[in-house]
Amino acid sequence: MTAAPSLPGFDVAAYVRDPIELRPSTLDVDATAPLAPEVLAVVEHLWSVERGILDLLRDLLVTPTHSESRVTAFLNTWAYEQYWLAQTLAAVIEANGGDPADRSPSPLGAMRRFWDERVTPMLNAVRSNMLGEDVVAAQMAMGWLSTAVLDLGYQRLAELEPRLTALSASVRPLKARHLAFYADDARARLARSPQGRTLARRFLGGWEWPEVRYAGRAAVRPIVVTLYRDSKAAPRLRAIDDALAALPGLEGLTPVRQALGRFVSR
Repeated sequence: MTAAPSLPGFDVAAYVRDPIELRPSTLDVDATAPLAPEVLAVVEHLWSVERGILDLLRDLLVTPTHSESRVTAFLNTWAYEQYWLAQTLAAVIEANGGDPADRSPSPLGAMRRFWDERVTPMLNAVRSNMLGEDVVAAQMAMGWLSTAVLDLGYQRLAELEPRLTALSASVRPLKARHLAFYADDARARLARSPQGRTLARRFLGGWEWPEVRYAGRAAVRPIVVTLYRDSKAAPRLRAIDDALAALPGLEGLTPVRQALGRFVSR
């Protein structure tokens, strides 16, 4: 394993020593009931996304990322936190009479899932190892974007349903640390890697809303509408694009607005 590059900011050692364990017993999950059906659907969506994000660890660890001790240390603790977050969301769903279950993929999504699970890891391993550490810069930028969108989702969830305020308040410090890591690493890596900036722009240009790749836009659209139909949400969505575009080499990118636009145009 190569030595961690000298990067400013986020203290990975402190993070590893003090993970946030958001277990079901941390919250009074019974106090969240009863949730309106559309709000419960959002919680189920978040559970599916958070649980599925753990697949990202598999994909990252076949790339040059696995050889960097700083990133690997972060991801190991990140995966631990993600596991318990998904368990807590599942407990909230069960307290509201739901049954946590993977969303059935669309026909196209089923083919994509098969491809992603059986073929993509091998292709990514070859491609990304040829690209070297430049690919890590793009992965950090992608990680920041997906985490920022999820963080806003939890914020909006508490605004929609006061019963979920405690859940949101518990999740957001966890997300804040993830965002801080991704931002520090992405900024430093993009600043020193022209190829990393090119890759990041390519990856981010194709970014889709969480779950769309497998479930399809029709299945995810009601979740987006529930969370963001309030006009007060629009400036916060723009702020995510603006913060991403402030990273080195990413000026002009608007992946969140582009992804939302696809719900309207198709």
